[in-house]
Amino acid sequence: MKRLIVNSLDVRFARHVLFNKASLRVEAGSISGLLGPNGSGKTTFFDVVCGLRKVDGGDVCSSFSKLLYLSQTITTPTVFRMFDVFRMMMLFCSENEITQRHALEKIEKWAPGVAERYCAIWKKKSSLCSYGEKRWFFTLSLLSANADFVILDEPTAGVDPEFRHYIWKCLEGAAAEGVAVLVSSHNVDEIVAHCDNFYMLSQQRFNHFTDAKGFLKTYGASSLDEAFIHAASLPP
Repeated sequence: MKRLIVNSLDVRFARHVLFNKASLRVEAGSISGLLGPNGSGKTTFFDVVCGLRKVDGGDVCSSFSKLLYLSQTITTPTVFRMFDVFRMMMLFCSENEITQRHALEKIEKWAPGVAERYCAIWKKKSSLCSYGEKRWFFTLSLLSANADFVILDEPTAGVDPEFRHYIWKCLEGAAAEGVAVLVSSHNVDEIVAHCDNFYMLSQQRFNHFTDAKGFLKTYGASSLDEAFIHAASLPP
């Protein structure tokens, strides 16, 4: 089975330690969540996995053949329509031609009824699309690009409940077809509800959980948000 294995990761900025002997695993056909407060190192970790940031120690081993990464920041040329954005994305994301038809077939399979909404955004000028629409469009388009490992940095931030629902449906559909998905979020409820397993970035390490019960017990909390706060406030 294809997998990403991160073992004893060390990452430092000058004297500031972001990760200390941190370990994590992502497997094909699963959705793994990553929780952590602002500034805890989630985006830096994604940069490490993508080979954009050197490490100070440990190993990052991946047997996946094609990795795609959608960062937090999304900008589009205002004169482009979203189909122009799609074509530009695919020039960078796929060696083979990915057409609208290909994307629609995958998206409709994962979330029946959503293709019509996707087509409506397809023709809009990017300057007229809300941030949530762009985020949703980028996420679904990226999932259709035939990667076997997809990293999404807060894909539901700024997205309304309807589009957020469709994002998770499509993530679940892609995972069911064997894609490995690693997704970060500040929304603890959605990570617990939709991910097969998740990690809490606390004390410079990735603490692994498979359900809400274990998360609450570990941090002595009565709610998921309280557990997140307790974990984030622990000293290194």
